[in-house]
Amino acid sequence: MTRYGRKLFFIGLALACLLATGVPAAQAKMVPKVDNFIFFVDQSGSMYMTHGKMGKVKMVLAQELLLMMNEKIPELGYKGALDLFAPWQVVADPAVYERNAYGKALSSIPTDQGVFNRRTPMGPGINRLDTVLAGLTGKTAVIIVSDGEANVGTDPVAEAYQVHAKYPDVCFHVISFAEKPHGEQILKKINGMGDCVWADAETLMADEAAMNQFVRDVFYDEVAEAARAVSQVVILRGIQFDFDKSDIKPEWEPVLDEGVNILKENPAIRIIIEGHTCDIGTDAYNQGLSERRARSVYEYFMKEGISPSRMRTVGYGEMKPKASNATEDGRIINRRVEIRVVE
Repeated sequence: MTRYGRKLFFIGLALACLLATGVPAAQAKMVPKVDNFIFFVDQSGSMYMTHGKMGKVKMVLAQELLLMMNEKIPELGYKGALDLFAPWQVVADPAVYERNAYGKALSSIPTDQGVFNRRTPMGPGINRLDTVLAGLTGKTAVIIVSDGEANVGTDPVAEAYQVHAKYPDVCFHVISFAEKPHGEQILKKINGMGDCVWADAETLMADEAAMNQFVRDVFYDEVAEAARAVSQVVILRGIQFDFDKSDIKPEWEPVLDEGVNILKENPAIRIIIEGHTCDIGTDAYNQGLSERRARSVYEYFMKEGISPSRMRTVGYGEMKPKASNATEDGRIINRRVEIRVVE
């Protein structure tokens, strides 16, 4: 057997072993409910007033609540964004959710702004969500953090209906700071567009169990793995990419074909295909390149008969190296694809 042949043989063998390895008993496992989420925070004047029952400025409370929640959101590969409205402000563009980075974004929310002459154009703010949603695919959780006060601009409920009609995979979850019946009514009408989650801010902050339940209801499910379960991560170490390339070279197709066969033999398996890069290039460019690499494997599997409903893709850019980027050999290893089994 040639050196090339031995390399393919052992890579294929490793892939088969990783996919087929069983565990002795069923285990609970987190799987994402969404592909993306957006915390959508009201920064109008009324949110900079003191909450009558909670005794603090509502925006201060909102930031504290979201930082608490951030510690409970599992890192499952979805993208997270942070936007403010009334007025509209982008705090964090959509990116693969990482707790520490997202916590820094939440900490930058302004908690001390003037109240006088700060109106509440909630409707136009919801309309501006289109600029974010247009760049996302899959299911998106929009988590509105607001007291529901809307006193200028277009009807927020009508705007939400239009957004939902254009993006039916969007769900408007609500964390309510409402103190007036009118504000609560507006938020409940928006929340009612689908099977979405409603939570009272005071309850979430006072009851850890309620906070945990909200995070689970919005972000993830727990499923039991079958007795003949699969390894959590499959690393296609042989599926490497040339510098600045995302195409799959013919020499690595036998490895992917082995993966196709195992997926066909195990129809319950669902996977996330994760793309990675070395550190040459800008963060933004490498993010796009990693997504294209993941997409190449996705399209190869789909061409070979694997249902798209069993696969999701995500790109991590240069954020998760497997080897040092200080050497060429290390950079070659980092230009890779990994497959994570989620079910």
